[in-house]
Amino acid sequence: MSSIAARTYLTPEEYLAFERKALTKHEYLSGEIVAMSGASFAHNFITGDIFGELRTQLQGGKCKAATSDMRVKVSETGSYFYSDFLVFF
Repeated sequence: MSSIAARTYLTPEEYLAFERKALTKHEYLSGEIVAMSGASFAHNFITGDIFGELRTQLQGGKCKAATSDMRVKVSETGSYFYSDFLVFF
């Protein structure tokens, strides 16, 4: 006999309240909270190198680069992600 785990879908507001209290990062996709997994040693070095280059290239301009600690909302879908890095102005 198989069992199907019950899924709980949250509103964006419920997700944000949950995430503010959480000790680990979670992304929000179509009403579901998805736990973030840890990155590999190689992944950290690659994203670090890319971030460093981006920051250098953007220096003195209007745009800024940030790392994965910034949560990003995708307005079109209402989803929230922690990208490896992002550029904004």
